[in-house]
Amino acid sequence: MRLRQIEVFRAVMLTGTVSEAARLLHVSQPVVTRVLQHAEASLGFRLFDRQRGRLQPTPEAQALYGDVERLYGEIERVRRVSESLRHKGAGRLRVAATPSLANPLLVPAVRRFCARHPETQVQVLTHHTNEIVAALLANQIDVGFAFSPPRHEAISSVPVATGRMLLAVPRALPLPAGGKRGVVPIRKVLERPFIGYDDDSSLGLLVRQTLARHALEPHSTLEVQTYSLALALVDAGLGLTLLDQYTALSANPANVALHDVQPELGFEIQMLRASHRGASSLVDDMHAQFAAAAEALDATLDHRLEAPAAQFDATARQAP
Repeated sequence: MRLRQIEVFRAVMLTGTVSEAARLLHVSQPVVTRVLQHAEASLGFRLFDRQRGRLQPTPEAQALYGDVERLYGEIERVRRVSESLRHKGAGRLRVAATPSLANPLLVPAVRRFCARHPETQVQVLTHHTNEIVAALLANQIDVGFAFSPPRHEAISSVPVATGRMLLAVPRALPLPAGGKRGVVPIRKVLERPFIGYDDDSSLGLLVRQTLARHALEPHSTLEVQTYSLALALVDAGLGLTLLDQYTALSANPANVALHDVQPELGFEIQMLRASHRGASSLVDDMHAQFAAAAEALDATLDHRLEAPAAQFDATARQAP
């Protein structure tokens, strides 16, 4: 189908009649009829059946319509970007982050960015790390943010922020009081219901490897793939879990207590982009706003941590 035929087909699908489609497109009725006839001839099947003065779409037309609407969404995006470039020169930025970074960091970063670039078209997406890499290589996004991504020869990575894992505990199931050193053995903590991770992300591997290294097998009847969902389950009182500090800091303090973990389980957040494409000023500013959002949230950490800390080392296991 030619673009004009697609345009007429969509108009008829939206309006149900030739006359209304012609009015929508600002053309005559004979033009709509002729274009439809040419479209059906080129396709080799009918698009509409006439019933009581209206055009009823055939099953084939219904099957086509979803793809046509998706195409129009892309066309509309191109139109908005071209208008922005013509009038303001503001351009477009396509940014993605892993689901765990979306709410606590990407949203405030985008809010800061949009305040500085009100005319820029910003497409905001959530992808897992491997999807971010694939989208960068396919030029579907301009920049991505992820936890400690694996190295890729065609992907440039720049550190944006650091953090550590925290223990998130339901208020209804508080930790026992720590000993003189203000710590509680992690082995004792993990006798309670634990929300585990069924994912291959860097943080998921960090949690599993740390538990395995200390010969710990939590009592886990719940497994999730995203840290935001793990937090929601903790909030519901269904168990405790280890979370990255940025997801943990978005918890409701009335329902979830946050405890430090010793020794520290650290991680790094990196900004990713395709190496063969130069970084634009918009990418640079999104980098700066993401880092600022992380710094602002990190500043609240000390006020949210509660005693006792959970400790992995051998001495803590012997504490009363």
